[in-house]
Amino acid sequence: MAHLDITHYQSLTKEEERAIENQANRIINNCNPISKSLMDKAEAERQFGFHLYQGGVVPGNELRVVNIEGVDTEACCGTHCDSTAEVGWIKIVKTQRISDGIVRLYYVAYERAIDVLNGEMEIMNKLCETWGIDQTQILPTATRFFNEYKKLSSVTKKQDQQILNLQVKFVLNSQGEVKNFYVKSEQESPTLYFSFLPQFAHKLKEQGKGIVFYGDSFILGLLGSNEQKELVDELQAACKEMSTKEVKVTKKEDVKFDFKIKGQKPIVTKGVLQFNVTGQDFKAEQVVNILKKFNMNELE
Repeated sequence: MAHLDITHYQSLTKEEERAIENQANRIINNCNPISKSLMDKAEAERQFGFHLYQGGVVPGNELRVVNIEGVDTEACCGTHCDSTAEVGWIKIVKTQRISDGIVRLYYVAYERAIDVLNGEMEIMNKLCETWGIDQTQILPTATRFFNEYKKLSSVTKKQDQQILNLQVKFVLNSQGEVKNFYVKSEQESPTLYFSFLPQFAHKLKEQGKGIVFYGDSFILGLLGSNEQKELVDELQAACKEMSTKEVKVTKKEDVKFDFKIKGQKPIVTKGVLQFNVTGQDFKAEQVVNILKKFNMNELE
């Protein structure tokens, strides 16, 4: 993949990328001749002006002038085709604003452009085959799927919150000697627990109870007492041995819950323990063994 840096005041839109790509391919299809010649520097500047130096001023008294007939003339000592037709085809893969006033265009040409185009066509064909539609229906079908996904995600989030609410209430209403429980989570991340659990911190502290959720990439707990720091230390040590990526741990003893209601101040519960261990490929059996060691029961 090649790249070209251009001066531009902002990132390119998809429409601008397409316009640049289309114009470049029109020039290629026109088969414009490309001539290369050595010229006296003063004569070249007189004939073509300082537009010659798009790549910077060239030292010396003689210039190698490259002229793409009817398109552009610049001083350049690089390798050039004899005709624009030799380029074959250009496909812009992506563009990126790399600094103020500089945009980088990543592109492929000739056979590599064909490979990229074939790859895009293969994706469209697979979508058509999977969805049972023709190419003209890809965009409306994808839009419908995305809108339905957003609607379903909203419903799923509410259901997850309801399930979490029942799980915590079970812990709070439980009788017996066991005060702390653990749950195998189906969530991909601990985000839900971070936002939802803090509202129960005060009640968990009052009853000296706690709950821990664990998954393949995280272990998050909210305990009504801050005296179980050894639990977090053991989980951290075990996860460092298991994880295929860097393990990160956060702990705090003051938990704040914001009701997000105008006029109602956030509640801060002190003297509890909220922790989160993140990584990758945690082994459930090892995690459970540690939790059981600290007198935790599984919440079915």
